[in-house]
Amino acid sequence: MIDNASAYAAQAVETEVRKPGFARQTLGKALLFCASMVFAGMAWQGQAQAQDDISIYFVGCAAPTGFHGYLARGAAEAGENLGVKVTYIYPDQLTIPNQVQKIEEAIAAQANGIAVCAFAEDVAYAEIAARAKEAGIAFGSAAAPPSGAQVRDPEDFFLFRTGSDEAAAGRLTAQRLVSMGVKGRVVVANQQPGDASCQLRATSQIDALKAAGIEAEFLELTMDPGQQAETLSAYLRRNPDTAAATSTCDVIDGFLAAKADGGYDNLILTGYDIVAQSLAAIKDGRQAFTIDQQQFWRGYMPVLLLTHYLKYGLIEGNYFLTGPTIVDKDNVDRVSALVEKGYR
Repeated sequence: MIDNASAYAAQAVETEVRKPGFARQTLGKALLFCASMVFAGMAWQGQAQAQDDISIYFVGCAAPTGFHGYLARGAAEAGENLGVKVTYIYPDQLTIPNQVQKIEEAIAAQANGIAVCAFAEDVAYAEIAARAKEAGIAFGSAAAPPSGAQVRDPEDFFLFRTGSDEAAAGRLTAQRLVSMGVKGRVVVANQQPGDASCQLRATSQIDALKAAGIEAEFLELTMDPGQQAETLSAYLRRNPDTAAATSTCDVIDGFLAAKADGGYDNLILTGYDIVAQSLAAIKDGRQAFTIDQQQFWRGYMPVLLLTHYLKYGLIEGNYFLTGPTIVDKDNVDRVSALVEKGYR
């Protein structure tokens, strides 16, 4: 197939040949011009092919199931829509060394871009980010930007950060409880106190509630739903004035069990993220609302941002916030329909 540049060059030669007094030297120049245009066209096609043959590795925090399944689905769909190859990899156990090893695998595979589900402080990724940069690999974060930060720091070694503002999420929970007219104590529980995001949610909510004149207290729990229910039930017996309880870092199961077993029908429950149990509880009134970080976007947007950077040199001036948003009785049916299709 002849490209437009080649066709134009051939037409130019044919025009010159038809002119009276056409000299051999002129023909030679015309043929040389034609050849150069053909080679230029071939080179341009090769460059376009190289641009389109983009490989992006998404280094997740866990297997592509449950919450992380939405991230993986978002990344995969972005790859399909943009025509780039996306590979989702993850450590068997989530530790910094294990995740860095996966990033090293992506570098060794000569990825064009890497998006990492960052879960620790920036310093943990600084060295591997520098190595990726030295290898000419675009490097971005599929995790929340620093709280309150919107405009991207030009010195940030992450090309972008895509996630929910966790401090804002905690404040949003508090604001909604205040608007609901909550009276009495609010207990804010964290099942993973070592998780910085969950702790920030809890601290921000407690501070905002106290600023509004509402008593709020932190409760440390484990990831076991049975133990959660037992500990929360004991807390509610000691503090009968408790009006609301928030689960910041796990499914709502233990809280729902404590509410049902103790007959605390008026206890307002709130949580985080989209899980089937929360959606069902919101529909039937056992849970008031949940904070959604729209995790499908957390998978989709890093692939889009990497692709647009690699193809067009575009860098977003702002960090991309996927949340927080609220899912309650007003929008739970619509969200549930999207969840069934894998889009939340």
